[in-house]
Amino acid sequence: MRLPEKPPDDEETHKLLGQNDINSIEELRPYLNIVNSKYLHWDELPMRFKDIKLNLKLLWSYAKLVREFNNRPIRLDGLILRYVQTPQIEKALHGLDMRVGGKFDLESQMPSVDLKRKYLVNSLMEEAIASSQLEGAVTTRVVAKQMLRENRKPQTHSEQMILNNYITMMYIKENTQPNQSLTLELIKEIHKRITKNTLEKKEYEGAFRTDNEVKVFSRDEGQIIYEPPDYSSINKLLEQVCGFANTEPTEFYLHPIIKAIVLHYTIGYIHPFNDGNGRTARALFYWHLISQRYNWLEYVAVSTAIKNAPSKYTRAYLYSETDNNDITYFVKFNLRQLDIALKSFEKYIEKTRSENKNIFEAIKNNPTLNFRQADVIITLSKNDRPITVNEMRERYDITYQTARTDLLGLAKLGYLHKHTRGKQFIFLLDKDKCMSTMSILEVKPPINPQREKATSLST
Repeated sequence: MRLPEKPPDDEETHKLLGQNDINSIEELRPYLNIVNSKYLHWDELPMRFKDIKLNLKLLWSYAKLVREFNNRPIRLDGLILRYVQTPQIEKALHGLDMRVGGKFDLESQMPSVDLKRKYLVNSLMEEAIASSQLEGAVTTRVVAKQMLRENRKPQTHSEQMILNNYITMMYIKENTQPNQSLTLELIKEIHKRITKNTLEKKEYEGAFRTDNEVKVFSRDEGQIIYEPPDYSSINKLLEQVCGFANTEPTEFYLHPIIKAIVLHYTIGYIHPFNDGNGRTARALFYWHLISQRYNWLEYVAVSTAIKNAPSKYTRAYLYSETDNNDITYFVKFNLRQLDIALKSFEKYIEKTRSENKNIFEAIKNNPTLNFRQADVIITLSKNDRPITVNEMRERYDITYQTARTDLLGLAKLGYLHKHTRGKQFIFLLDKDKCMSTMSILEVKPPINPQREKATSLST
């Protein structure tokens, strides 16, 4: 990718401002409003105003002056991050809070514990897969989800990355306490879990780097796009990051989502580990928001939205780094992707609403079935493939014994046939037995069973 052009330095912008009178800002005001309302980087100005004859350096100088007046400095050891809370950011934060606290009511959308578990497990799987793919994992989403659901041992480096990510997300979900403090030990623990058996050396797992050999390269051209701070400053910088995470600034208020994004940025900026920094940074983003009781985030796979815009993700980092660590660019990008991820989940909820209605109708018509059993019958009617106890367990985040009891119960009722594959049981749908149930619920059988055999259980 093309590296963004670094903005004019402060000395040059101050000199330009001193050479121009008040009338110049009036001429530039319409364009100045565009630059700051959209929070454009210097690198974006030539294209944005390519058809207009402007003194771009002067325009940039005025933009920087306005931003400096509204700047909220976040001071770490030897590092100052600059953040400007624009009206667009305030609007985005308000929208997120209203949606997850208002009309987007998870309790009404997911009236059963098992339905919540189903959505939660699916989301954590999607997040684990997307976050790993961002760092180079090449396993397809379908294969990865099948591996996780079947609890199959990873066969490749990419599958190991995805499994680690999933286990780490489950660890964060199950162990994070309200208002929990961030510590160096926790950062190392998350890194150790997320990089298990995937690094060049075993001793790199959960250990800060001890040299300056780590650099960030572009994927396409292999050019160096970023060199992290000296390794000797890692401990001190991260202690400051922990202090920032655990306290409130006295000069201004930072919304929890903004603090989580800052954590994401600082881990990427400091790059404390030999590898796995991106995965660790995104995991800490989740950790912080869950510690601040943003539990709805467990259902939203943010990395999926980021994965669909990898160049913009990298560019958001570079815009911030090249403009004196103005993290507003990075905040703007992450809020946009968080909004996209939340919209995607809302669509998923709406898409599966009728299916969930069928599940509850099946339970009503056959009280011997629980939610999980009804869901499995409907799912297998669409996907002509077997299911195992391990897959049942992972799908609903239940114990092995509960999963086994569910499937054996369905076999006893005649909905499933039990077979042996190696050392484990597999269960296949009895189509004749289920046909009457499916017709009552108006669930259509698969159009092409041979093609469906290659697909995983529906999400």
